[in-house]
Amino acid sequence: MWTRNSLLLWAALSCAAPARAQETGPAGGREPKADHVHYLAPSHLFSCEAPRGWQAFETEDALGPVVRLLGPDNPAGTYRAGLSVRWVEKGGPGYVEAKQAVEEMRRSDKDTKRSATAVTPMRVEGLLARLFEVVETRVLPLERLPAAEAQIHHYVAVIPSGRNYYLVRLSSARDVYLDFREDYLRCLKTFKPLAR
Repeated sequence: MWTRNSLLLWAALSCAAPARAQETGPAGGREPKADHVHYLAPSHLFSCEAPRGWQAFETEDALGPVVRLLGPDNPAGTYRAGLSVRWVEKGGPGYVEAKQAVEEMRRSDKDTKRSATAVTPMRVEGLLARLFEVVETRVLPLERLPAAEAQIHHYVAVIPSGRNYYLVRLSSARDVYLDFREDYLRCLKTFKPLAR
């Protein structure tokens, strides 16, 4: 039987896990750059270097586990940069194969004015990833007025691991997307898939 104190202790430990995960030492003894930290997902699905000071947490939604790292707001304060890593497992809800997922994310959409770049291959820890960029329009900010259309930029990588894959995305306001390009590439260059 759970007591009130044991529930509070469990809640406190659950909240502390993501913060503690960032303090884990890097694999192979290599130290991260000064403005990055080694991040190990609490679920041990992956590790990588992430920007220092970004808030990390892991959740499970209807599509499965996802890690989110939240960065700074854009200068207008309407959109917060964020890095997400989703593990997509065959047989999971909404599963589509990696190739189909890439096609769907790159598909033009006149309602959101979505456009995408060509796919570029990149080796990520021995796995052949597919990288591309997507730009779409949203009305921001969502929670207050006045709101206006703004362009959102996504760096996207699909990293197949057998029939499963990782979906790694860094999203930001279009006016500052180049500020995060090196952070995104550093994440991919140091990405270690650890999923089952």
